[in-house]
Amino acid sequence: MIKNIIFDVGRVLVEYDPVEYMRKRGYTNKEQEIIRKAIFQSPLWLVADRGPIETEELIEGFVANAPEHEELIRDAYGHAEETIWEMPYTMEWIKGLKDQGYRLYVLSNYGKDLYERTKDKMPFLPYMDGVVFSHECHLMKPEWEIFKYLCDTYSLLPSESVFFDDLAENIEAARNYGIHGIQFIGYEDAKAKLEKLLELYHEGNGMVYCVE
Repeated sequence: MIKNIIFDVGRVLVEYDPVEYMRKRGYTNKEQEIIRKAIFQSPLWLVADRGPIETEELIEGFVANAPEHEELIRDAYGHAEETIWEMPYTMEWIKGLKDQGYRLYVLSNYGKDLYERTKDKMPFLPYMDGVVFSHECHLMKPEWEIFKYLCDTYSLLPSESVFFDDLAENIEAARNYGIHGIQFIGYEDAKAKLEKLLELYHEGNGMVYCVE
């Protein structure tokens, strides 16, 4: 029986789109390329997700990636919370699943500074029965240890859990740990695949780990 539904955050429950953010901010194509390389594609972004770096050190690291564009880099990171915005379907989906009796969890790679600046865009968090952000546990998807951490922390059985994530490698990692996985490509698709999984599971096919 499926009892637990686990969600990634970015591009599942909220939109995360640095490209659209940079376009809306009015950066030129050249500036966007500089920002992309210095910030969003920098290894430091993943370091921040794992958590062992202070905000000022992070900013200085981004600036060091393009020191001749320091003002631009500081401006871009200074408004990075604008890369995140609420999705129109999220609260209805979360409340509906909660009303059906499912236990809901978050499992997300998310840096501390960005989280502090965007948590007000995540009104679904109070509805969660448990939350794991990578910067808190210093583990990251697709590492199997973060799935173990979630399950151990909240006493979840992998076979009773299903995980939504937009990245195929994270879904594969969840399946390898024994958690049912559905790659998120859109809300309606996700709803349909969850219903299919629940139908298959309740028909006795307890070994279904991925619904295509």
